[in-house]
Amino acid sequence: MTRFVAVVSGKGGVGKTTCAINIGKSLADLGHKVIILDANLMTPNIALQLGFMDPEGTVNKFLRGQKDLKDITYLHESGISLIPASPSYSEFQKTNPQKLTEIFEHLDNTTDIVLVDAPSGVGYEINQVLKNCDEALVIVNPNYSSVIDALKTIEIAKANNNTITGVVLNMSNRGRHELTEEQVQSYLGYPLLANIRTDRKIRKSLHRQMPLTYLYPRSRSAKQFRLVAEHLSL
Repeated sequence: MTRFVAVVSGKGGVGKTTCAINIGKSLADLGHKVIILDANLMTPNIALQLGFMDPEGTVNKFLRGQKDLKDITYLHESGISLIPASPSYSEFQKTNPQKLTEIFEHLDNTTDIVLVDAPSGVGYEINQVLKNCDEALVIVNPNYSSVIDALKTIEIAKANNNTITGVVLNMSNRGRHELTEEQVQSYLGYPLLANIRTDRKIRKSLHRQMPLTYLYPRSRSAKQFRLVAEHLSL
């Protein structure tokens, strides 16, 4: 049976997509069959971060019955399989988020793990995603607004019967003028699985539209992403 793991955050801009891509690559390196699904219909970024600027096959067209599952699943040169959402606003307007359940139904039993890059915030779309997932992995930055907003997302995940897998602290700066690891764990009430520091290699990998874990597998950040993947493998 396929595990559906939502990668969530309380607000945008915390690095959720980057984490999803690199955790997905780490899971694949551990021998798991993984698909990364972009379920953020309004502001999708999976395809853009992996060099697919205007994919022909998208989850939007699948939900409208214009494409089959095989037509919207891409294999990146790093070995990641992904299902993109369209970056087009007109495509977003034509897509009914109520139909998201269909993509989950079709993906069930096709792979080991589906990592779902979920929309941020507390609106209708995040509920549609979480009701179709088994687990939620929470991404936060080391500041009060990110953590407090994440608390709301955790409550939504729990209301949808999701197991909270843990927390990834992203874009930390060695403790200077920010919340500590202990504070983040205390506020959220769930274990911290990794601490991803601000890293120029991450910026380089984003520019090259490649996972950091593919370009720099021995880097400190790659090792942190691998810790999350190992936890998900348990």
